[in-house]
Amino acid sequence: MAGELILVADKSVAIQQIAKNTLEEAGYRILEASNGLAALTYPELEKVDLLVLDASLEGISGFDATRAIKTDRDYFEKPVLLLIPEEEAEQRASQSLYGADGYIIKPFNPASLVIKVAALLEARLVRIRAREFIREAADKFMGQIAENHIQEAVEKKTQIIVERAIANVVSIIDQRARREVEARVTALTTEKEQELVKITVHEVAKSMVEKLAERKVTEAMDTILVEQTEKTVKRSADGLLPEMVRDKIRDQLELLLPREVQTRVEKAIEDMTQQISQDIVAIVDNTAQRQVPKVARERLPEMAQKQLEVIAESTIPKLVNSIIGQEVDKEFEKKVNPVIQDAVKKFKKTANLINMIILLVVLFGLAFNIYFSFFAPKQNIEGKPFKVSIGNK
Repeated sequence: MAGELILVADKSVAIQQIAKNTLEEAGYRILEASNGLAALTYPELEKVDLLVLDASLEGISGFDATRAIKTDRDYFEKPVLLLIPEEEAEQRASQSLYGADGYIIKPFNPASLVIKVAALLEARLVRIRAREFIREAADKFMGQIAENHIQEAVEKKTQIIVERAIANVVSIIDQRARREVEARVTALTTEKEQELVKITVHEVAKSMVEKLAERKVTEAMDTILVEQTEKTVKRSADGLLPEMVRDKIRDQLELLLPREVQTRVEKAIEDMTQQISQDIVAIVDNTAQRQVPKVARERLPEMAQKQLEVIAESTIPKLVNSIIGQEVDKEFEKKVNPVIQDAVKKFKKTANLINMIILLVVLFGLAFNIYFSFFAPKQNIEGKPFKVSIGNK
């Protein structure tokens, strides 16, 4: 499977670049280190899936780096592939690789490097899965042993209780039967004594043993079941309840908190938008009352309405949507009410700025239209300019 992170360290820049390009073409992600010390102290070493080390690195060699990795408690499971120079291949063939999972001779065939890396990664994946299976099997086996042990203990204890209860019942019945028989035998004649004793003992024993034995056995079993049920429920609650509560709270927060924040921000924006519209209308009206000459006031409402429609359809939506989008994105990241209040304050400042811009645009448009409608020179049919005189014909 491609996409694994591989750390390549070689003293030769050319070989290191060849290895990097080859493995990247195969779909792997590559990190680079210039020497053994850099490889061992790489910041993202814990995320690396496989190391390709030059055996003849300067300073800390590839063999020393391999030994350090394979003797480290956190990194010993990471596969290591050694790049051994061709001149050292025969010498190293009979010597230890210091725990490396494999080696390849330099210069190497790029295809051989990809095959070797894929094989080591596959072997690592197999080891991880094997450990998971062994752990699961061990947990299952231990659970079965514990369950069988508990079952045997319960059965043994139940049997002892039942046997003791029956013995007590039999003893009580025997004592009562003897007392009753002795009293009746004393009152009866000698010739009826044997028959009466048999009948009395048989009837009393039959009725008493059945009732008392059944009651004692039922009480003993109820006690055992109650104790075992309480223990099981407590153990399950101690193990599962806190996790269930945490998951439930987390799910509720993930569902409700973004919705609440969005609702409050939308309401704040709606309120501010309504206020902005009212402020714009008031500003335009006050400005028109103060600035527009009396001569143009009759045509001012129609012209202002047209200008406001043009601005509302083009400029205002862009400005308002851009500013609102930026503010809402910032506030959504914080998800708390105090931040929403800060957003409203910022929005007010931005709205004031928009009011000023809109006021300037409106004033400029009004002045422009008034100038060309009333004060700019017009031309007659022949193309000659003529002047418009207000008040006198």
